Amino acid sequence: MNATDKDGISLKAHLEKIEEQTGKTPKELENTHFPTLVQHIWSAFVNLSDARTAGFSGPNPLTYTEIQAWMDLTNTQLSARDIEAIKKLDTAYLRSQDG
Repeated sequence: MNATDKDGISLKAHLEKIEEQTGKTPKELENTHFPTLVQHIWSAFVNLSDARTAGFSGPNPLTYTEIQAWMDLTNTQLSARDIEAIKKLDTAYLRSQDG
């Protein structure tokens, strides 16, 4: 839902505009609450992704070193399982960025 069209606008942004203009929530926006049990993983991924580096071929993968540095800087504790989930989210993100 966050992928952008040729104008750089996401489907979510389009749907939110429809909701704003019509006063009716499109069904795609209903029940978009993020599960509380994994909120910390998504939040960590978003923060890490915002600081990711990029090369000539596009965004670089998040490294364990970058995750550790982020954990140290933010005083955030993540379990090994949380980190593996972040790495899987990162893989999915990178795949979505391919051509």
